[in-house]
Amino acid sequence: MLCASEKCGYAPILERMKDSVGYVVVALAGLLTATVGAVAYRSIPPFGVVLAIVMVLAAAIFARTWLSWNGLGVFAGLWVVATAVWSLNGPGNSVLIAQDGLGVAWLLGSVLAIVAAAVVPVKLLVGDDVTA
Repeated sequence: MLCASEKCGYAPILERMKDSVGYVVVALAGLLTATVGAVAYRSIPPFGVVLAIVMVLAAAIFARTWLSWNGLGVFAGLWVVATAVWSLNGPGNSVLIAQDGLGVAWLLGSVLAIVAAAVVPVKLLVGDDVTA
C-alpha cells in the first residue's frame, strides 16, 4: 500500500515518477505536434496552417504550464529536431515541408507560437499560487 506521508518513504519516489512521466509526455507532445503539423499544414489552405500553429501553441503552453521552463525546452527541442527531419529531402527529392508560402508560414508560425508560449506570464498559467 502506498502512502503519501514522509515516514513511509514512497513520497519522493512518487514525485520523481510524476516528473519522469511528465517529461515523457512533453517529449511525445513535441514529436507528435511536429509530425502531425508537417503532414496537416497543407490541408484546407490556409486554415490547415492556422490550425497546425494553434496546435503547437496549445502544446507549448501545456508543456510550460506542467513542467515550467524545462518542459518548454524539452518540447521545443524535440519539435525542432522532428521538424528538421521532416524538412529534409526524401527518396526522389520529395519533402513533407516544402519551401513555399505554406511551408514557410508553418515553420515561422510554429516558432512564433513557441516563443509566445515562452513569454506568457506565469500568473496566467498557474494562477496566484506561484511557487516556482
